[in-house]
Amino acid sequence: MSLATFWIEDTIAPLSPLPGFTVGTTQDWHELARINQLSDAEVIERRNDGHRPYVARINDQPVAYGWLATRKISIGELNINVDLPPDDRYLWDFATLPEWQGRGLYPRLLQSILEQESQNARRFWIIHAPENLPSGAGMNKAGFEFVGQLSFTVDGNVGLAPYPDSTERARTGANLLQVPLIETVLAPCWHCGSMVARLPDRADIDSCWPPRRMSESVCCCSVEVNHPKTSVASTGLS
Repeated sequence: MSLATFWIEDTIAPLSPLPGFTVGTTQDWHELARINQLSDAEVIERRNDGHRPYVARINDQPVAYGWLATRKISIGELNINVDLPPDDRYLWDFATLPEWQGRGLYPRLLQSILEQESQNARRFWIIHAPENLPSGAGMNKAGFEFVGQLSFTVDGNVGLAPYPDSTERARTGANLLQVPLIETVLAPCWHCGSMVARLPDRADIDSCWPPRRMSESVCCCSVEVNHPKTSVASTGLS
């Protein structure tokens, strides 16, 4: 998984306006549950845990959504559960409704959240699966910098391998997630890494690169990257 960040001193690349496009938080739990495919109880639980929902609309019709964590980061697949410092925010669970996909809504939603939250936070963090190219492209258009790749190490723990010229921000991200900086990645995605780390004789490591198909035994990261309800897969996991 790739880790990206935006700091308030960074430049937001201008995107052309979309007629009728607005972004804001919402108090309509029923609408949010419907578009997010959650129960009302799940929506309320997220809110009680400090997660703030944003909904993008075109002419008042909901077209996309995403969540902003203000208190803690929880990435269940990587067993990461950490508190957020007061100046940091974590963006996760973004989706574009199927009938509105392909219109560039995702980067505009991200930028709107950055603009609205920049008075109360200095750093924003987000992740995406490396095989999900549309998600990464949207983050890049919004102005996020990719700083490193989260990967399982050979002993089965999680580390962050910095990208070139992003070591300092990667170090900040590693400290935030409470994982070490590492030199290499074990596998292109957490599916491969977690499975390979558990192989008793490690004989199949090479065969997991590139990822195998779902019908094969070790790696499942070639699964369809577009979630049924999204234009890009969730960029934060819990």
